[in-house]
Amino acid sequence: MTSKTIYVVHSPSPTLGRSPLQRGYFPYAITDKFIKSLQLELDRLDINCRVIADDTESDVEVLITREPILLVCAPGLRYQFYHQGFDKQKIVWLSVMEYCSADPRSVLNRLGELASADS
Repeated sequence: MTSKTIYVVHSPSPTLGRSPLQRGYFPYAITDKFIKSLQLELDRLDINCRVIADDTESDVEVLITREPILLVCAPGLRYQFYHQGFDKQKIVWLSVMEYCSADPRSVLNRLGELASADS
């Protein structure tokens, strides 16, 4: 089985008037904690996926070319992340509690839904 990638989008898409210093609503340490928690759970369940932080400044066109199996969006990005052209079924919008407590259940549930849909 080939390795699949899950991207954690943690900063808003570039828009007119947005400061280039604005890298998201939460410190990167919370993003890193969530990524590690999700990766640990995927490894424990023997699911062959890599979880990495989005390094494209939320550029959906670049993300589409990378063919991720999921985009996991930090809280506050539902209306700040331009996702036109990406399958909405492959986006998980995290709540503040899920994100800050590093709870990967919603992501694991969506992976299960996608796997059962492919069967």
